Amino acid sequence: MIWTDYILFLNIAVPVAVGIISLLFFGWAKKIQWILFALTVAVQAFFAVSMFGMPAHTETISLPITVMNLNQLELTVRNGGLGMLFFLITVVVTVVISMFSLSYNDKDHATAIAPLWTMLMGANAGIFFSGDWVTFLLAWELMGWTSFFIISHGRERSGKAGMYYFAQSMVGTAALLAFVFIGVANTGSFAVKNTIAFYTGQWASNPALVTTAAILLVLTFFTKSAVFPFFMWPSKAHAEAPDDFSAFLSGIMIKYGVFGMIVFLLPLFSGYNGPMVFDSPVFLFVVGVIGMFTALWGTLHAIRENDMKRLMAHSTVSNIGFILTALSINTALGIAAAVFHTFNHMIFKSSIFLSMGSVKYRTGERDMHKLGGMAYRMPLTFFVFLLGIIAAAGIPPMSGFASKWMVFQAMFEKQWLLPAIVGFFASTAAFLYLYRGLHAIYLGQLSPRFEKVKEAPFLQAAAQAILMLAVFAVGLFPGLVLIPVNNTLAELGMKPLELDLYNIKGVTSSLNITSIGLAFMGAFAIVFVLFLIGKKRRYVKQMDTYTSGETPSDWGVNEDKLHYAYNFYEPIEKFFEPFLNGFSMDKLFTRIAYEAKRVSNAVQKWFNSPQTGIILLGFLAVLALALGRLL
Repeated sequence: MIWTDYILFLNIAVPVAVGIISLLFFGWAKKIQWILFALTVAVQAFFAVSMFGMPAHTETISLPITVMNLNQLELTVRNGGLGMLFFLITVVVTVVISMFSLSYNDKDHATAIAPLWTMLMGANAGIFFSGDWVTFLLAWELMGWTSFFIISHGRERSGKAGMYYFAQSMVGTAALLAFVFIGVANTGSFAVKNTIAFYTGQWASNPALVTTAAILLVLTFFTKSAVFPFFMWPSKAHAEAPDDFSAFLSGIMIKYGVFGMIVFLLPLFSGYNGPMVFDSPVFLFVVGVIGMFTALWGTLHAIRENDMKRLMAHSTVSNIGFILTALSINTALGIAAAVFHTFNHMIFKSSIFLSMGSVKYRTGERDMHKLGGMAYRMPLTFFVFLLGIIAAAGIPPMSGFASKWMVFQAMFEKQWLLPAIVGFFASTAAFLYLYRGLHAIYLGQLSPRFEKVKEAPFLQAAAQAILMLAVFAVGLFPGLVLIPVNNTLAELGMKPLELDLYNIKGVTSSLNITSIGLAFMGAFAIVFVLFLIGKKRRYVKQMDTYTSGETPSDWGVNEDKLHYAYNFYEPIEKFFEPFLNGFSMDKLFTRIAYEAKRVSNAVQKWFNSPQTGIILLGFLAVLALALGRLL
């Protein structure tokens, strides 16, 4: 039966087919397109849950096509442990996001991205299941093109952000193609395992080749996961992408680079015999330092953001830095910590973006100083955001605490003390921007403009509630996610960790995460009771507290700029401003783009000039004479 023999291929092909059909035949009915998207992802989730825990199997399709002297092209997919786990988590989270999208895309907010997003889910399966380079490259390119058009979605600002993202993606794709072509040319096979085996076998005879291959993979996956120096595209793409897709972009799609580094980059060092730093290959140590610098850099940029989507985009960059550093340690604890934090980030960052999406849906605003007091009108949305940022800050009893603790334990295992210090500063400083988001959007006094704002619609609220419960459940019982992650370590040739549903054994200590979470919940409960029995607050009109009887227009400002969230951390921003502005990768890439455009315009102008034909004819005549003499 094709349904059982080619179930993995169907998880790739069916979403692509449904997306194409939806695009061609249902352009007149956006709601039908969104229903097809939700049903397709739900079917993928059903198969993912059904297949999870079953023995891994491989599916192969042979095509009579000659490619690079190969008489037959074989497309191979495999539901390996790590790929299957990534697929399961991503489609389950996307099902929840699709619930939000069904409500969000009404007649006032509808976008035409549902067919493209459906096709992207086919690419999502292809990336995690691919056993050969042709399948992986096709999935990777489909992911790149569909996400570019989704981010752009027909608007000028979004188009510029999409082009910025796509230009960096092309750098990564070019590097990946170079890596693949070298491997295929030397092995005569498109199988991923054969390419990896070829490179790992070159450490003794040609270490420069393996190092070059590692650099190519770093370029590929750094651009996709927004690692320094490619860290600026999320603040543009997340901000301008449709609000529901921003949750997918930040929570899921940016992790494709993380998956690639685990399955392609780290195996290259299995046969490494070169110089070591802190008991780690020099290359991986440098990558780890870059990861922690990315975490710090993302945090500093997030502190000075006033746009709530851009703020959380920089937060995503910071978290990717932590994940990258843990991966670079390349131990069982490091990889488990990285994958665990990857899945935690998928859940809590998706919940944060959906919360902000609902606020923007109701208010039309994303500048935080124009909001305030939303907790009074949208209490569930506020609570989802609150638990999400508690998880992002790494505070019990939410899920981010256990995974961040494991990241630091992994650094202690290899005595990476300096990266650990930088990471501690980045994690602590995250309180600043997370508190700013909480206080500016949800606390304080409600603006008179939003007195009639209502809670998020039912499906939006339900999607947020599901993710909120997931953040809470994994925070109290980390084994729900960590045990499946731990089971995949054997596939990577590593010994599983000592852990269960409640406990994790680290290097310097062992923790009962459940007990710590319950203790924090008890402390919160006591503080809340004291708040309820304390002295009642007295409310005054918002403008009275800001203007002291003066008229804002007399001073050339409006009431929005008198909001406490406007220039919230101005002293801190001024302190770091010379450092951040003096070293801007964004300006560097903009300058490169400007110079490339200037050169292309000059070349185009030269070719359009009447003298060009005469010059080319003269050049060809000289070339013909020279060749005639040589022959």
